[in-house]
Amino acid sequence: MKRLLLSALLLTLTAAPSLAGTAPGTGVVGSLHDMNTISGATDDPQARVCAFCHTPHHAMADPTGEQQPLWSHQYTSYISNWTPYASPTFQGGDNWIDPLMGPSRLCMSCHDGLVAVDQHYGMAGTKTGLGGDGWGGRDIGLADAGGNADFSNDHPIGFSYNDAQTNDIGQGLFAASGRQFLSNTNNAALTVEDVLLYGDIMTCATCHDVHNKDNANNTAAPGRNYFVYAPQDNSALCLTCHNKGNGVDEF
Repeated sequence: MKRLLLSALLLTLTAAPSLAGTAPGTGVVGSLHDMNTISGATDDPQARVCAFCHTPHHAMADPTGEQQPLWSHQYTSYISNWTPYASPTFQGGDNWIDPLMGPSRLCMSCHDGLVAVDQHYGMAGTKTGLGGDGWGGRDIGLADAGGNADFSNDHPIGFSYNDAQTNDIGQGLFAASGRQFLSNTNNAALTVEDVLLYGDIMTCATCHDVHNKDNANNTAAPGRNYFVYAPQDNSALCLTCHNKGNGVDEF
């Protein structure tokens, strides 16, 4: 498993001031993934930060049996009940494995809008929901009418990037090996292959660094930190993987 397995998803966030901990690359303490800073959440009684997700002992087992980092947080109830992304131009359609495999299932433990973000160590949390699954909200894949996690309007995850890149008839994806994230101000050597699960599977952590360590500065809007490995400026994040110099659209 790649060294960045722990860097699980996270997704579009609301504006935050550029202070220590909230600025990209300044660490998890004080960031929006420090649950002690979340309005409406209950602080950890010992002022711990890592404890909201991790524990050195008595870790919770992934309900699918997948090996995970030492996890202290209730898992999302979404196991196999999900609706994946679909598009006629998506060349990974025959390579679905599990949209929630690896770190993505961990991300959804908070971002499913159901599990309290401050739940940990067997303690019931109080803060559920992160603003809804829409513009400005941070919930992802909220259940549809059939009770399935609906990822149909989100960037696909849980598929083989390498197979999709090979099968792409329009050469619209760059090969992961050696492809560096564009304009990454905090880890210029980081490649797409480094952040694919097992060097192959697209997950939330392929774009997002939950620990606020190797993510890039948002040069065009310094107050916004989306925990992503390339800046929004000139769509550097998208163009790290998507080759728009030739080929067909991938979205």
